[in-house]
Amino acid sequence: MSANETQIIFGLHSSVAAILNKNRNIKKIIMTEEVLKKNKELFENIENVERQIVDRKKIDSLIGEKVHQGIVVYSDKLPKKVISDIKNHEDLVIILDSLNDPQNVGSIIRTAYAFDVQTIIYSKHNSFEISPFLIKSASGAFEKVKLVEVTNLNKAIEFLKKNNFWIVGLDSKSDNEITTLPNDLKKAIVLGSENKGIKKLLLDNCDFKVKINITKSSLIDSLNVSNAAAITMFELRKK
Repeated sequence: MSANETQIIFGLHSSVAAILNKNRNIKKIIMTEEVLKKNKELFENIENVERQIVDRKKIDSLIGEKVHQGIVVYSDKLPKKVISDIKNHEDLVIILDSLNDPQNVGSIIRTAYAFDVQTIIYSKHNSFEISPFLIKSASGAFEKVKLVEVTNLNKAIEFLKKNNFWIVGLDSKSDNEITTLPNDLKKAIVLGSENKGIKKLLLDNCDFKVKINITKSSLIDSLNVSNAAAITMFELRKK
């Protein structure tokens, strides 16, 4: 198992989802006796996978963290997805422009799964890394949502436009509220970075620019990107 090929997953929900994912090749599971007892039926049905029962301190020292919830899974990485893997029936996708915080991204993945959004597109450059913390933050949804890495978001947008998607930029400076978007269009929602928002070239490429109406003050003038993503998906799925 070379480090390049292996993905480390920890956290109970994330680990169980990975184990149940038939597209995963699980190599090794390290867990506490407590986790084994609580999930006995699941582990009884797993064959040809190395298992080690250890105490929490051993796992702490193995991964250098204490947030593992008593289980670590070593797996081959999932096959990479490409933009042409988007299915014809998908009517809402998310585009992430230069997001870096793994907790925010994990939260967006989790929300996407909750609102039946099956694809998230992100830029290879100036973006987050797929890490054990991001996978844990997604709480099992990492196994369910397609993450598509692209080298050029504007080219990805052109592809989406050719496939009948309308591009919607979430922009706090817009005069139009998110509730003004037409119902019957396939949409790709662009979410900008935590600090700088959507890049100008990308924003110029959007068919619609909309904002979430919030009460602004000297203390709060914008929403956390994962909160904005959740409100956006809720509003669009409500219609």
